[in-house]
Amino acid sequence: MSFHHLYEQHQATLNAAIEANRTRVFHAHWPEPPSGKIYGETAQEDGLNAFKTSLNNSFALPNQQGANGNVGGEHSPYGFPLNVQYPAFATDTLIINAQQALIQWKKLSLQERAGILIECLERASKHFFAIGFSTMHTTGQGFIMAFQASGPHAFDRALEAIASGFMAVDAFAESAQWTKPMGKMQVDLKKEYHVRPKGINLTIGCSTFPIWNSFPGMFASLITGNVTIAKSHPSAILPIAICIRSFQETLASLGINPHIIQIAVDSKDSPMTVSLAEKSEITTIDYTGSSSFGNHLESLITGTNKELFTEKAGVNCALIGEVENLDAVLDNIAFSLSLYSGQMCTTTQNIYIPKHGVSTPDGIISFDDVCTKLKEKVDALVLNEKMGPGTLGALHSPAVKERVEKARNLGLAIIRDSESVLQHGFDQALSYSPLILKAESADQSIINEEWFGPISFMIPVDDISAGLQAMKQSIIKHGALTALVHLQQEQLITEATEQLIDAGVNISFNLVGPIWVNQSAGFSDFHGTGANPAGNASFADLSFVSRRYNIIGMRRA
Repeated sequence: MSFHHLYEQHQATLNAAIEANRTRVFHAHWPEPPSGKIYGETAQEDGLNAFKTSLNNSFALPNQQGANGNVGGEHSPYGFPLNVQYPAFATDTLIINAQQALIQWKKLSLQERAGILIECLERASKHFFAIGFSTMHTTGQGFIMAFQASGPHAFDRALEAIASGFMAVDAFAESAQWTKPMGKMQVDLKKEYHVRPKGINLTIGCSTFPIWNSFPGMFASLITGNVTIAKSHPSAILPIAICIRSFQETLASLGINPHIIQIAVDSKDSPMTVSLAEKSEITTIDYTGSSSFGNHLESLITGTNKELFTEKAGVNCALIGEVENLDAVLDNIAFSLSLYSGQMCTTTQNIYIPKHGVSTPDGIISFDDVCTKLKEKVDALVLNEKMGPGTLGALHSPAVKERVEKARNLGLAIIRDSESVLQHGFDQALSYSPLILKAESADQSIINEEWFGPISFMIPVDDISAGLQAMKQSIIKHGALTALVHLQQEQLITEATEQLIDAGVNISFNLVGPIWVNQSAGFSDFHGTGANPAGNASFADLSFVSRRYNIIGMRRA
């Protein structure tokens, strides 16, 4: 059976994604606004109803075979249990299903796989609103963010991975007629180059971005001929389950073994991640989460042939040295600290400021005054009944609230205290505003630790060069996914660029307005660099896809 017609159907979509990948210009295949004009007048209501129907119910996966019992224990950060039960699959069942599916999948051409995968994404995009509400009530994100992060943005990241994989595999000819002149004679060989997928991928999902962080590894694996098992986080199953059920429905309708994409569900009390990762049949692993478990996974694969792609913890930092408009800068930072209560791997934690103050067109603004102004900017945002609750969302687990309490009791000066924020319609929501503390450079044991959540530190430094050096050393030793720098002199910008590139971190200069350091744009921003301890992978550079297959040559006389 040929699937070339799907490649032809989606060729324009793929070509546009490949061109955007190469040029790094703005590109978005799926519109990000959750607008009825774009997705249908009843789309949001239909999605909410679909989510509500899932509650207190069993989640069917009719195209994934071999279930043995049920599992589930998700609880909305907005204050209620989901009570959704999912089919449970033993590790051996998942492996057997994957092995059988791999036989068919790896035989398809690169073009056929691309067409099939884009078709899967297009059909699943009809569920964006159900996915959005499910993300909101498993992660704590506000609805608009949940819709965008798990819908259009995540699906664009999947399409980006497909495009990167296509570019990598398509870089070399599949065959060649090789002729070597040798004086009066010549040697003729027919050569073929076969892409051999590594086999079965395991993608380990995280609790805060269950789709956005999972799709790149899953689709990078699939486009290169591998099959994938999505191990969902036990607190954030429903969003990825909706996607995978849709993918499997599409595959089955096309006559393709739906087990090229499976979901593995476990509970906090009976985890299965390690037992899956240790399976010899698992050849690539994608992981997003804590450094401690990431380090454990690294120890597990030592001495094996497994490839591990990680995004672990880091300490993101910023420097405010010279600004054109301090109010605009602090508005931008206040929003980035408040967005999803700082529960993003890209959110700034440590903010370095020269102790003599920040240079502005109106003169030097003192360290203390900058701190006071930032507090006022955060107050204006989070205490605004229209803007605050939706921007903050809710804490995805009580552990984050405990971390806020721990930070509050460090004995550091409190610039801005954290308080509970009412989420309208959800009186039991676990929602708290940012805590901002003053720390000193000497407080190394504190500021070199990742304080995941709405916690940040303002740190005085001797001057701009000292601040850049502190950032560089922190990134080299402890890792980071983002670095934000506010400077005006080109000489200083060049110095900062050289130092931070050397440290291996993505840099943002002078952000103001509606673009924040937290954000990472598909097709343009490489998420992570793989060049510091925060992780060894980057979404979705060529090494992110090329390590998932080997090229095997064949010569024939």
